[in-house]
Amino acid sequence: MGDDRVPGLVALEAARLYWGNDAWHENNRGQQRVLARSRSVPALVPADPVGHPLAAEAERNGFAVLDPGYRSGLIEEVRTGYEKLIDDPSATVDMGSRIKDAVRYVLDPAGRVPVLAELLNDPVLSVLDAYYGGRWRVQHVRMWRISHLPPSERAFHHYGNLWHCDQHPISTLKYFVQISDGVTAEGGAFRLHPVPSTRRLMRSGFLGQGWAKGPARRRLDAPDRVVPFVAPAGHGAFVNTTRCLHRAGIPPEGTTRGMVQFTFVPAPEARHLGDPLAGLAPDPNVAEGRTA
Repeated sequence: MGDDRVPGLVALEAARLYWGNDAWHENNRGQQRVLARSRSVPALVPADPVGHPLAAEAERNGFAVLDPGYRSGLIEEVRTGYEKLIDDPSATVDMGSRIKDAVRYVLDPAGRVPVLAELLNDPVLSVLDAYYGGRWRVQHVRMWRISHLPPSERAFHHYGNLWHCDQHPISTLKYFVQISDGVTAEGGAFRLHPVPSTRRLMRSGFLGQGWAKGPARRRLDAPDRVVPFVAPAGHGAFVNTTRCLHRAGIPPEGTTRGMVQFTFVPAPEARHLGDPLAGLAPDPNVAEGRTA
């Protein structure tokens, strides 16, 4: 019998060569139309002009880092909620694929830490409105902790520690909020390749999660290509994780790293003007038995 995986592998290889990412051919084309339609209709709430340059940067390079200017004490309140929950087995689930507690997610963080809604302040909303033409919704909110991995485990998937592109529609945009202090490139920072670099790697030997040959293998960790998210706690990064190769950094031994992530997708209607997290259901993909 033939290998049923062959058509899928061929499609992925074609996507890498043509689109420069791992998304399916139809996914790229269809989602480009979705975004174009969304942006072509005047928004209910026009985006503040401040948001347009960052939205354009996120479209061009696949990421944009910003200081949202959160009110004094907000990140400390978020971190207090995180620290209160992250060691509570009734409020968390371990989702490591080999070492279960290598990554731990908070169950329903938006419901358990209501102050997370304040992370979507006006500067953040402005970028989203500019990016989506005012028509978007929050798909889910996640809060997690990752731990140190010994050298013998680093060639295996645990929590996105291997280079990869996510298999989301390319219209999906994620917003990562740094909640740990003192994150450095050497100390476990999240890192990515901008879209132009990702395209070159996809077309020069990147073969899939943590697997590359030729020029791509040599360039995956090149310091002049990799962008680490080393901004201070309270800064955010919009990242299109479908278009950008990325991976989680590994915290030094004896340390962990926390993160909050919002995921956004296009919506047929303009966003409502109240709390963007109102009525948001818990993320079904954060659950016992699943792996990150």
